[in-house]
Amino acid sequence: MNKKLLFTAAAIPVALIVPTVAGATGANIVTVTGQNIVNETLKASIENLPANSIVKGYQWYYVDGSSDSTKKPISGATSATFTIPVDAAGKAVFVEATTTKDEKYKSEPRSIKELKLAITAPRIDSSSNYAVPGELVQVAGAIVTDVEGAKLQNSQITYSYQWFYKVGESFTIIEGATNNTYTIPKDALEKGMKDIIVKVKAKVGSSLVESDVSAVISVSNEPSDSMIDEIKTLLITDNKYNVTSLESFKAKVTELESKYQALSTAAKANVKNYEVLKRAAADVDLISKLNEKVDKVNEVNEKDLSKYLKEIEEAYDKFDLLQRSLDLNDALYNSIKTILKDPTDIDEFKEVRRLNQAIVELLTYENSFVKYVPTSKESLQAAVETIEKDIAKLSQNYRATVQNQTILSDAKSDIKKVEQFIKLFDKLSQNDSPSKQVTTAKSIRTSYEKLTYKQLQLVPAKYMSTLLQAENAENSQIDRLNIEIDNYVGDVEDSYPIDPSVTTWQSHVNNVNRIINEYKGLTKNSAAKIVGYDSMVTLQKDFKAAEKIIKDMDAYKKLSVTPGVAESKLKTNYTNVMKAYNKLTSLQQSLVYNANDFLLNPPTITVDLNGKEPADKAAALALKAEVDKLADVTKYTFAQFESAVNAATTKYKNLSSAGRKYVTNYYLLTAASKDLSGVKSFHKKVQTAREVTDATKQAKKIQTVQTAYAKLPANQQHLAKQQYEDLLNNRLEDGNTPDITKLNNEIATIVSNDTYTVSMERIKELSTQYNKLSSSDKKRVSNAAILTTAVSDVKKVESFIKTYEKSFKSNPSTVIKAFDKLTSKQMSLVSPEIRQSIIDKDKGQQQSNEIALKLVESINSLIVNGEYIDNLETKVKEIRTAYDVLSSSEKSVVKNYSKLTQAESDLKKVAEVHALYVPATDDNATARKAWQTAYGKLSKKLEILYKKMYENDL
Repeated sequence: MNKKLLFTAAAIPVALIVPTVAGATGANIVTVTGQNIVNETLKASIENLPANSIVKGYQWYYVDGSSDSTKKPISGATSATFTIPVDAAGKAVFVEATTTKDEKYKSEPRSIKELKLAITAPRIDSSSNYAVPGELVQVAGAIVTDVEGAKLQNSQITYSYQWFYKVGESFTIIEGATNNTYTIPKDALEKGMKDIIVKVKAKVGSSLVESDVSAVISVSNEPSDSMIDEIKTLLITDNKYNVTSLESFKAKVTELESKYQALSTAAKANVKNYEVLKRAAADVDLISKLNEKVDKVNEVNEKDLSKYLKEIEEAYDKFDLLQRSLDLNDALYNSIKTILKDPTDIDEFKEVRRLNQAIVELLTYENSFVKYVPTSKESLQAAVETIEKDIAKLSQNYRATVQNQTILSDAKSDIKKVEQFIKLFDKLSQNDSPSKQVTTAKSIRTSYEKLTYKQLQLVPAKYMSTLLQAENAENSQIDRLNIEIDNYVGDVEDSYPIDPSVTTWQSHVNNVNRIINEYKGLTKNSAAKIVGYDSMVTLQKDFKAAEKIIKDMDAYKKLSVTPGVAESKLKTNYTNVMKAYNKLTSLQQSLVYNANDFLLNPPTITVDLNGKEPADKAAALALKAEVDKLADVTKYTFAQFESAVNAATTKYKNLSSAGRKYVTNYYLLTAASKDLSGVKSFHKKVQTAREVTDATKQAKKIQTVQTAYAKLPANQQHLAKQQYEDLLNNRLEDGNTPDITKLNNEIATIVSNDTYTVSMERIKELSTQYNKLSSSDKKRVSNAAILTTAVSDVKKVESFIKTYEKSFKSNPSTVIKAFDKLTSKQMSLVSPEIRQSIIDKDKGQQQSNEIALKLVESINSLIVNGEYIDNLETKVKEIRTAYDVLSSSEKSVVKNYSKLTQAESDLKKVAEVHALYVPATDDNATARKAWQTAYGKLSKKLEILYKKMYENDL
């Protein structure tokens, strides 16, 4: 047969469908393979169908009746294979195949074997050989099989159960006990239910099978009772375990815990003393771990040892009497005592006192100021480190008793701040420009001003020298410039003191230009300190004005020796140069180094009248001599000069035209007349200034006069000088005009060597004077920054003094701390009396610390080797009395105060337990039990204390 044609109808093209074979319907040509047993699979085979048949479906049937004429389709059985269901047992089945042509082909009927069920006897599962009242027991076993070999599935089997209990020699059903589990009633024993069995029925399809009864299981409390009895053996009394060794006890506890866990939930619930076992297991674990921790003490790092030992001590202290019964012969307790060292060693306490003294000796007091004894930060740091290392060697409790450790922390802080201050000098370089050095120095100075007196003493002198040098970088430049300027224009009246020559001229010009350029590079404040700068600017201009005249005079000199030059040209040249020279101020003229050569070598002027001499020639020559004298105005007063000029002018006018030609120096008379006119004009300005009656307004007028005077030519300056100086010397005085120079100088003197030299009131006075100045006048006060800092310091000191007045008596520590924060200069504003009172109080507190230290020692002595001393109650009362009278600052020294309160608390606890004590009699068993319970909760330390205080109770 071509197997390729065996496809479902949906997969075959229509063209391939073969016509129905005639007469095929009903032909029994379908064969079936497989076992005729429930749960086996039958398979239909169509190999015998006509060729090219296409099967589109199958249907399996039950055969009803004696033949297959009556058939019943089996629901869902529509494939070539058929798994025999339970319902088919004992029945006949066949299969029918239908083709795409609706031709039907069937198989011969197959008879399915009947089920012959068998079941094993059930058993009752329990946690032990007994069933405990309240326990849930369950049926096991009762396995169902088919004798004919059918492989039954659990889902095909339906079970039913019936539980029975024994009454006499027979068993009776337990009403309602029809499940596979059964909970034994908690009162089963009271009801007489001591033996229980169960019977199981099973049904598969229509087949039934019934089991034999199970083996009997007895109901009993024996597992719980046995466990209870075994747990009881763990204790001797409520406060003592029955232990011969920790290891054997631990093994027993482990064994009982294993047994307990094996019990049923109901059996566990009946073990009423399980908490004893649970507590024993926990206690064994605690003491085992503590033993391990003690054994590992030698492995602990030194830095962690103190904490490690404290944990051990605290852990053992939490053990109550029952737990401590596991510590046979106090072996663990004694081991802990051995490794612990209470701070009661005399040598260690001596070391504390030595360290206290060493800390105090880091400071010294001079002139109401506090400073460090080590004079450098390096030596101070070494001293602090040495002390701290020695403190670290002390036991933990004793470290806290070292007093004045704030001095150490303050010292370290001071060292750090000084180091930070010194680090600022890395930004300072002598290669920087003076202005940059000053700017950097200003930043450093700001930090310096914030240092306290103690910190200042640690700053090496070389840094202060460097700072001053940097701060004075511009000052040095300023001083140099002022000296140079003074050399050029200092005390100048009519002439500059430099006396230039042809060889020095250019160097002077270069120097003046350099000085002016340096001035322009100064900071504003520094520039204000330059004296005579305006005069230097004038000198620079005067050099230019003089230089032109010098060149003109040199040119005349060359012209005078040049052959063939006309006398008239020479005269004109000379006259022009002379006029220009006479227009110079006296200062400008002083720069004309070739003036004498020029003035002493006027041109020779020939008067040619063709041999005819005028009658007034002699008068003309006499006038010429008089005019020559006018060239040197220094020989005249203004009145004399005015008279001489007027007289000469009149004489000149009276000469004949021919006679005038002999007055060859007439240009001098013309110049003199102009000078006279100029001076008269200047005198009017002087007079105008004199007539002003308001000092302020006159001052402004005088400034105008001063400007005008500076511009006058030299001759006119000489002639006008008398009235000019008279005006200046007799100017109106303004009583309200501030003396800026005086104020500036006074401000400069308020600080010396980082301390103020004046009182706070004086600083306020100077501040008031400064604040009254106009904005322009304030700019002239170069020391204003000193005053600003001083005013700020005054405010801070006034605030401190308020704190002092308010808190010094009640809380001196606050005042001392505030005082230590003041800078060196601020401290200097505090009166010596107040400074000394603070220092004395600080010293007094250090001395009073000794009283507190003795109290610390007394508190530490309350415990020796981990146990309270005898007569603890008396000693504690003495210490309490002594502590209560201490001041708050002294109390702060008692760092182990908690030990005192702990001792007081422990005394109270022991007393409370003692209050419960009653003798052991039949009448007071309950009260006795209460005392024993309370006593059992005491720690080892308190147990020992109780025995010392109330030995008759035991």
